[in-house]
Parts: sequence; structure tokens; C-alpha cells
Amino acid sequence: MMQVLFRAEAEADLRSIIAYYEDVAPASVGNILSDIYRSINQLIHFPQLGMAVPERSFRRIVTLKYHFKVAYQIDDEAIIVLGIFRYQDREV
Repeated sequence: MMQVLFRAEAEADLRSIIAYYEDVAPASVGNILSDIYRSINQLIHFPQLGMAVPERSFRRIVTLKYHFKVAYQIDDEAIIVLGIFRYQDREV
């Protein structure tokens, strides 16, 4: 089974998401994290699930409920999460 690794930037994105939603919708933080991790966990079994980003070496998946983008690369033995951000914030 593939493992999931987070780059420092992805960890910082996740902390930023948590901090933001703790201020504006604290009751939603657990659901948001579940949504993000559910999508990441799907990649363990189906690494090609996300859409290939044209002219880039990574793929992206959009979470089902809260529409966060998760950018990732597939290594021989791991899914490397590059970044996690709100769908409308950055183009990837």
C-alpha cells in the first residue's frame, strides 16, 4: 500500500485552513478535515484518481463536500501532497 507524505507547504496550508475556519466556522473544522482526508485516503488506493494538470508534473483532486484542491505527485511508493487550498484561492 502506498503511503502519504506531506510537503512542508501542504502542512502549512492545512494549518492555515484550520486557523481560518476556527475563526469563521469553528463547528465545521472537523467536517472540513474529514473531507480533505477522505480525498487523500482515496488516493492511496487510486493514485490516478485526480486530474493531471496540463504541462505540470502533478495531479489534483477536488474534495467532494467543501471543494478544496489537493495537489499531489505520485512517487513509486508514496503519494506526496504538495498543497491544499480552497478551490477559489489559487489556480492549479
